[in-house]
Amino acid sequence: MTTTKRRFSDLISPVTREKFISDYCGKAHLYVAGNDNKFEGVASWDVINDLLADSTLWSGRLLTLAKQGPTLDPKTYCVVETDRDGHVIQRPVPELIHKHLEDGATLVLNHADTLTPELSGISGCLQLQFRAQVKCNIYCSWQASQGFATHFDGTDVFVFQIAGRKFWNLYEGFYKYPLSGSPYVFKLGAEENERLKGDCIEKVELTPGDFLYIPRGQYHDAIASSEASLHLTFGIVPLVGVNVFDMIKAQLEQDPLFNKPLPHYDQQGALKTHLAILGKRLEEIISGCEAKQMVRNHQKNAAFQESFPSYDMPFTGRVSTFKVEDVNTLMGDDTLMQDWLLGRDWFTDSEFAKAFPDRDINDELRTLIKLCAIEQIG
Repeated sequence: MTTTKRRFSDLISPVTREKFISDYCGKAHLYVAGNDNKFEGVASWDVINDLLADSTLWSGRLLTLAKQGPTLDPKTYCVVETDRDGHVIQRPVPELIHKHLEDGATLVLNHADTLTPELSGISGCLQLQFRAQVKCNIYCSWQASQGFATHFDGTDVFVFQIAGRKFWNLYEGFYKYPLSGSPYVFKLGAEENERLKGDCIEKVELTPGDFLYIPRGQYHDAIASSEASLHLTFGIVPLVGVNVFDMIKAQLEQDPLFNKPLPHYDQQGALKTHLAILGKRLEEIISGCEAKQMVRNHQKNAAFQESFPSYDMPFTGRVSTFKVEDVNTLMGDDTLMQDWLLGRDWFTDSEFAKAFPDRDINDELRTLIKLCAIEQIG
């Protein structure tokens, strides 16, 4: 996959989008072998070294180390310092990190989804496909190094092998609908995880260009099988029912009924009646137009924020972003534009202008929108 292409279909090729949705999405893992250069340009050891060199990016929260999971105490590889603004942070120390790596730890760079244009490109494809927030972690591990014990994730996971090789074990066991930040992901205990994971149903060795999808809740583990392994993991963070309560919390706090003291715990009848009244009022709020619009806005923000360009300096105006819809609606012999649109899931107006400098861009975009070939999303 080249850095100019931004299509979900490129990521999972040769499996089609329709096949993925019908047979695998949320249901079963999928392993796809790819050419060594499939993800060429997305990341490399040089890119990782450059990111690590920007020491102002990293803290003990964003740079973590793991050995048999979940993570090592940041105190073992960080020092407490104040940054240039006087804020206290845990600053990673390269010498301490090297010692842990030599001892078999895995280096993890968290929340890397927008650190480079290439990572943002993949994140954007996934955001548009799943209409959800996406987070990317970068994993660097070494031979016979297992960063995390057998576990499940609270998100659907897309793994892209960049360099080296890594063995993955996929198990039949599923933990149904874990939350993204679920404390049970790593804290059920070895004995309970052993019971829940079930039998190993597939063993795969990822090499550069390979792709692995693991649905939310499926047990798995991995261990580096080469001298050095580098892979990217993109997690899909869906909005779930419990998130609705976070969205309407401010509204509840302004409702006198929810600020009224609860009846005494010994007044069981009164307490039961009061809770029923709260439940009825909650139903009214959630089913109301205001809450519905609020939820839709949160869903849209999660799907269309973070991974898409917002600036095109020195131009100071707004950058508009468009999602490619049905290019088949285009008529005529304009194969150049058709091919350009088919090469991406989304684009900005400035990219469109650079690709077609001799055209009336605003008129072309209006026509494409009218034909339902594209949709403005930002």
